[in-house]
Amino acid sequence: MTLVVERGDVWDVRLDRPAAANALSSGLVEALHEVLDQATVERPKALVLKGNQRHFAAGFDLTGLAGESDASLAHRFLRIGLLLEKLVAAPYLTVAVVEGSAFGAGADLVAACDHRLAGPDARFAFPGPRFGVVLGTARLRAIADPLVFLGGATVSAADAGGLVTGNPDDLPGILDAWSHIDPATRAALLAAARPVHDADAALAVLTRSVTTPGLHARLTAYRRRALPPRSHSEELS
Repeated sequence: MTLVVERGDVWDVRLDRPAAANALSSGLVEALHEVLDQATVERPKALVLKGNQRHFAAGFDLTGLAGESDASLAHRFLRIGLLLEKLVAAPYLTVAVVEGSAFGAGADLVAACDHRLAGPDARFAFPGPRFGVVLGTARLRAIADPLVFLGGATVSAADAGGLVTGNPDDLPGILDAWSHIDPATRAALLAAARPVHDADAALAVLTRSVTTPGLHARLTAYRRRALPPRSHSEELS
């Protein structure tokens, strides 16, 4: 199992790969695509994305990197990019609740949500530029100062600026306030209130970065420099 989904007026979606720090495997990414597609049809009041106490989500899962190619890796990054665009444009309220680490593509999932609630132990990092992948950068720039995250440094919730909009205790109040909005106007209100975002431009930049030859070599070099040799999952963008 990679996701636990509770459906009601609010959909509670919990990433469930605890042994791998909730790293974004192909299976987990596709499961998220399926849930978001279903939510677009069924239109819950809100969708709440969670991890566990230690990890919201590590980044791109590099388990089995030796068997990957530039092309397969590029495809996986592009599927994550498309997932982020679904979140950014979702016709329902999106909330990320972060306890522990949200690194790389996991942090990008957080940034794509309308409300980003972080506990005191939450930590964020966006190391993609270290290996030449430009994922979620436009969205991050729209909500926070990207210089805070320059170079992939790990940043606490207290220092994350606009990336964090509240703490987990705020969730009931947010959902209650949203429940008083006329359902017929919610999608239009979200579209008007969200930062201007050019999905095509964001995907084009991502595509150019992941189709530059040598992606596999860059990821391999990054893992060798930055990550424990026995890591089951990789904290990557």
